[in-house]
Amino acid sequence: FGSSIIGFAPPFVCPSCLEIFAWISDTMTEAHHAQDAHFALDPQHSFMMWNPAGALLSDAGKPFIIPLAGLLFGVVMMQVPKVATTGKLVLYFGAQSFMNIYMGWVMRTSVTLPAGYPLHGEYEGQKLEENLTGCPAGFALTALQQVVSFLVFMCFFAGAYFTPYRYTPKKLNSGFEVFCVVIFGCVFALNIALNNFSLGYISIAVNLIIRSCLPLTTFLSQQGLAVFGLYPFKPCNPKEIGLMCIGVICAGVFTMARILGSTEKGHSSSNMILGVFMCIASLLCGSLNLALAGVLGETKLNVYDTVAYMAIPATLFLLPIAMFVQKPVPGQWGKVFGQDTMSDWQILVHVWSVNKTTMVWLVLSGVFSFMYNIIQFSIVHTLSPSATAFGGNFNKAALIFLTLLLPFLRVHELPGPPYIQVIWGAVIINICAFSYYSYLQ
Repeated sequence: FGSSIIGFAPPFVCPSCLEIFAWISDTMTEAHHAQDAHFALDPQHSFMMWNPAGALLSDAGKPFIIPLAGLLFGVVMMQVPKVATTGKLVLYFGAQSFMNIYMGWVMRTSVTLPAGYPLHGEYEGQKLEENLTGCPAGFALTALQQVVSFLVFMCFFAGAYFTPYRYTPKKLNSGFEVFCVVIFGCVFALNIALNNFSLGYISIAVNLIIRSCLPLTTFLSQQGLAVFGLYPFKPCNPKEIGLMCIGVICAGVFTMARILGSTEKGHSSSNMILGVFMCIASLLCGSLNLALAGVLGETKLNVYDTVAYMAIPATLFLLPIAMFVQKPVPGQWGKVFGQDTMSDWQILVHVWSVNKTTMVWLVLSGVFSFMYNIIQFSIVHTLSPSATAFGGNFNKAALIFLTLLLPFLRVHELPGPPYIQVIWGAVIINICAFSYYSYLQ
């Protein structure tokens, strides 16, 4: 602005005014360059700060373009009656892919400390060679999400209390219903916590392809409970069981090829194996949750009731694990903080000391989680079960394909031959098997 004034200054502008305009111009230019450098290097600022348009085109923001487009198109399509159902599925895809990508970004790829950060203790005088990324505190993060969701619900409850939209949670009429809520809350929280934990150690693609095996683990959970007379035996359809087994085998082949390929490129396999086991444990908890629903009876709580009743028990259940259980930390974490194993609480304390902005993203995950649950609940209760199942399977398949096709969705580069061919073959057969299974259902 100052330069344009100087370049086109009329003859009557005095020299002192020109000097002032020149000073303003130079100052603004220097500030602009300083701001660019500051935001590019300072980990206290991340891709969504101050410049939303530029943020979406940054390396950190690009993965969110597709989910946000899905949310936008889904909302628009839902306003047109002829494509309203399709719009709900598009909205579901946008919401589910956004949460998966956001949690993967928070847990594994966001920059907590940049390369070049001076190290202390045993490595005094050295500097961090690679970025310290993510915040691998899955149990603490899940507890925090429960607390944030509860606070958001209380704000909604208080704000609507004296309006026509006043909301009253469903009353629990017996000790058995209270027991159901507590059990559901703990198992559900453990499912989410283990999944968040795994995202700190494995990529989104590996996480999703493992979680695509939910139909088989749920079937086995139901049959196991039936042995003890707690659940009716489910008919064994050879075709359905065969399809589920094929899908699970392909998921295993995909995961092994990803681990072996990463090992060849110099990445540690031990942390990836830990992440895989935690993801499988999360999958089993999800299956147990579905099976227990049939054993304990349906309490028929909506998303608001779920937050109101389950958030506090789930948080209390997760707190001791987050506070006291030690686990190996991935990447550069041990080198930066001088500990090879840490509890989630210790990780959060360290993150707070070096990068408070990362803590903001963790708190925001609780808000996003609450909003996602509302979208998911609304869609599930307005579509048929088969359409919902199709939507969930399609979302996983689409996100896996996008992760393999788009470089900015990957944590590490894809492995070379022969692993990449095995990965593509396994994911295609896995998706076909489970899609056909959903069709039969």
